Amino acid sequence: MCLRVAAVVVVGVAVLIAVVSLRLMAGPIDLDFLKARIAGRFDGSDSKVKVHADRVYVEWSGLSQPVRLVLNGLRLSNSAGEVIATAPSVALSFEPRSVIRGEFLPTSIVVDRPTLDADVAREGGMLRRVLASPQTNSQGGIVDLLIDQLLAEPNQTSLLGQLDTVLIQRARLTVRDVESGVSWIAPDATARLTRDASGVAIVASAQFSSGGAPIDVALSGIYTRDRSRVFVEAKVDGVKPSMFAPLSPDAALLKGIDITLSGRLRVEATGGGDIRTVEIDVTGGNGTVTLPGILPASHTVRAVNARVLVDAATHTAKIEKIELDVGAAVVLITGIGIKKPEGQSLTGRVDVRNIPVNNLGDYWPPEVAAGGRKWVLANVSQGEADVAAEFELTAPGNEISQLSVSRLVGYLDYRGLTVQYMPHMPEVQDVSGKARLEGGVLHFDLAGGSAAGLRVMGGTIDLSGLDNPSGQNAEIALRIAGAAPQVVQFLARPKLGLSKDVLYDPKRVGGEVTIDLGLAFPLIDALTVADLKISADAELREGSLKDALGDVDLSDADIRVKYGNSELSVAGQGKFDGHAVDIGWRELFGAKVPFRRRYDLKGTVPAALVGKAGFPSPEPFVTGPVGIAIQYQVATNGTGELTGRFDLKAAKLTLPPLAWTKDAGVDARLVLALKLAAGGRLTTAEFDSRGNGLEAKGRVRFNGDNSVQQVSLQSVKIGQTDIAVDWRRGPEGVELDLSGTALELPRVQNMLRARNELAAKQPRGAAAAAQARTKVTLKLQKIIVKRGTLGYLNGQLAFSGERVTSADLTLGGGKGATFRVTPAGNNRHFFFYVADFGELLKDAGWIDGLAGGYLHIEGQFNDLWADPPLDGILKMGPYRLQVVTPRPDVGTLNAAIEGLGRAGDSTQQFDSLEAKLVKAGDRIDIRDGRTSGRSIGLTTQGWLDLGSETAQLRGVVVPAFALNNLLSNVPLLGPLLTGGKDGGLFAISYSLEGPFDDLKSNVSMMSAMTPGVLREIFNAPRDGSTPVPPTREMERAP
Repeated sequence: MCLRVAAVVVVGVAVLIAVVSLRLMAGPIDLDFLKARIAGRFDGSDSKVKVHADRVYVEWSGLSQPVRLVLNGLRLSNSAGEVIATAPSVALSFEPRSVIRGEFLPTSIVVDRPTLDADVAREGGMLRRVLASPQTNSQGGIVDLLIDQLLAEPNQTSLLGQLDTVLIQRARLTVRDVESGVSWIAPDATARLTRDASGVAIVASAQFSSGGAPIDVALSGIYTRDRSRVFVEAKVDGVKPSMFAPLSPDAALLKGIDITLSGRLRVEATGGGDIRTVEIDVTGGNGTVTLPGILPASHTVRAVNARVLVDAATHTAKIEKIELDVGAAVVLITGIGIKKPEGQSLTGRVDVRNIPVNNLGDYWPPEVAAGGRKWVLANVSQGEADVAAEFELTAPGNEISQLSVSRLVGYLDYRGLTVQYMPHMPEVQDVSGKARLEGGVLHFDLAGGSAAGLRVMGGTIDLSGLDNPSGQNAEIALRIAGAAPQVVQFLARPKLGLSKDVLYDPKRVGGEVTIDLGLAFPLIDALTVADLKISADAELREGSLKDALGDVDLSDADIRVKYGNSELSVAGQGKFDGHAVDIGWRELFGAKVPFRRRYDLKGTVPAALVGKAGFPSPEPFVTGPVGIAIQYQVATNGTGELTGRFDLKAAKLTLPPLAWTKDAGVDARLVLALKLAAGGRLTTAEFDSRGNGLEAKGRVRFNGDNSVQQVSLQSVKIGQTDIAVDWRRGPEGVELDLSGTALELPRVQNMLRARNELAAKQPRGAAAAAQARTKVTLKLQKIIVKRGTLGYLNGQLAFSGERVTSADLTLGGGKGATFRVTPAGNNRHFFFYVADFGELLKDAGWIDGLAGGYLHIEGQFNDLWADPPLDGILKMGPYRLQVVTPRPDVGTLNAAIEGLGRAGDSTQQFDSLEAKLVKAGDRIDIRDGRTSGRSIGLTTQGWLDLGSETAQLRGVVVPAFALNNLLSNVPLLGPLLTGGKDGGLFAISYSLEGPFDDLKSNVSMMSAMTPGVLREIFNAPRDGSTPVPPTREMERAP
């Protein structure tokens, strides 16, 4: 019976199930009568949730499908009766077998067409949380409840205890920015929430729109079972940054970024929705970037590649990269943002690679280093550059609107640039290097380039004050190398303002130059030379300068040139016509400086080089090498001074006027100091020379035409000469003062000959001036002749040409002598008197053997002749001849005395000597010369040539003169037999011929028996008066 009952029950249940199944398969079955029971079975996480449904029905689509309990118009309320969640339709799925077992425990729930709202709050500018707002009609609360059920431990007691899947389909999702109110809507969003061991896995997709192109979002994630973490990864496609521009005034710039982006977003948040980390990877392209006020031009973007990391725990956001390919260049942005209680900061770097420099302004914001931007855009062109900017943006507290730039450093890595570093100067081309911009200073490091045919081997350009509206300056340092002519042409640019005095004709220079050039000037439009500061440090190698000094070329020069701080300095070595020299040059340009310019020259050069250099040639007086150390200095007022030390040891010196020579190898030196007036006119010359017995120290003054005005020799020592000389040119001619202890007369004669020769060569020179009109004052202690002395010489004499116009001299030799020339109408009166002529001849070393005897010569020059002749008389007082012991090189009268002795005069005593003299040029003709003593008489005639220093005299010697001469008084017969007055019946002919210092005598004894008329001699004087004794004028002689 029991079995039958059981069988009936089973069959009944089966039939019921079959009937129900068939009914379900035919369509849904309303279960409104179960509303209360279902509500009782549905509990929330707090077990106080009440479930209300407008309609409840069940449906089954087939054996392979679960049975679904559908609740339409679902509302959930809390214990206070407040609705906390709604859904248009919720379907609960049951396993058929569980239903058969009577267990109505859903395993999945489908929420159909819910309306979901999500608000995005940005606390302090950072995305913090995504949540549903209770102030909206959002039905997202049901999702929260279902997630709570999925996170709960599976159980058999609650309605959703076996729930493992929640499917949300055809949902309307609205994401709204709380601060701006901007919303994005996805009308057909889907999501699947699945329970697993770790928590709830979420997979969702949606397509958002906000008045523009759609944005596709695919999301996956997990919500940990302990509710502590949420991991979400979203793939987004079709996002444009411009759509975020309305979010905030701070994001307004995004309006200009019209680029379609795709990317991946990974978010880690707390269970409460607080975001902990965010990873963003973005790609995109085919758009434009237009940022008015930041970028002057719009840029087409070919590609975008970005990665951003956000760490909410440390309040940092790291931009690993934002890379933009804008066609002409590639932009890379990196950085890190930090939020602190006191404020926010973003430190980063922007790299823009391969920018065409001509388009640099398109990438340089006008407000960023405006002064530097202005200069670069105006003066830099061509080539390309990699630009980088390191920046730091800060804002106090959460005031992102007060964001400001606290640090900005720009970098450029450029190549192929053309730089106009200074107006009206050659551009530097093909420039490569690096640059840095910071704090209003733009600094360029130039690695290389070229300018005006020169190589720029490096350098720097510093522009300062660029963040100020005024006071902007430039400092430029360039290392330039090239050929010397090109360097000179470069430095000769008028804009540099270098003095022409420090520059040479480029055609004259040669060699290779390396120069460190420095320029400093204000960045103003009307730049003048006065605004410019220049410095230079140059090295010249293997340099040359044609006609460096006169016709002398400089070669093989290694010289360093420095210019700066109002000073030019040159130092180095080179060769003048192949001879090594050290060169120095300083030029001072300031207002208060010790000098204006100075030249130094040291070395050893041949004497011939001096004349070739444009100076008076020392040849033929100096030949061979001369060691020189010369310094020439010009003062600020234009006056100059040249000092020199000359080592003459290796040279051969010859001074014919002084009869002085020095062979090579004998020490000699010269110290010279010249002073010049402004314009280079020579004013004075001081010198001090010593060598091989010659010492001379003196000073020369010059006139405005560089002619000699005065020569003052404080000391001249040569041989036995030791004198001081003062030669000066005056309005009346030349005045000459000679004083000293000794003067060698042969040197004076040589100097006069040299003067005459020089005057002939230089008709307007000093020698000619001295020859024209000269007044001489003498105060000499000793006059030295070839073999003796003439004693002292004092007095004055005047010359006009070679003519002595006046003279008043006293001579110490011969117990005193007087020489005077005085004007006498158109003629000149000549007077010469020697107190003891014999002694004068002896002391002078001219001849020995004459004892005593005054000498009186007096006459007159006929100045009507071009070469005025002298017509005068010679008288000589009592004297005698005596035999002497010969001295070396001194002539004697011993031979004449011997001859006279043979003629019968043993005493050689003479009462007088008279003769007529006629001087014309250098020749003196002697006529009617006679002398007589008690035992002998003598006549003479002939000539003396002062120019050749030779003589030719002839005469007769009359022995026993008193007796022998008596026949001459017999009328008619006497003159025939004796030859005239003072002749004799017996007379001996003689002659003297040859140079003054070597007269040859000839005595003819045969002539003693020859009648007088045949002796061909002149007659004796007609009057037989006795010699006139010395007058008072004669007695003036000392």
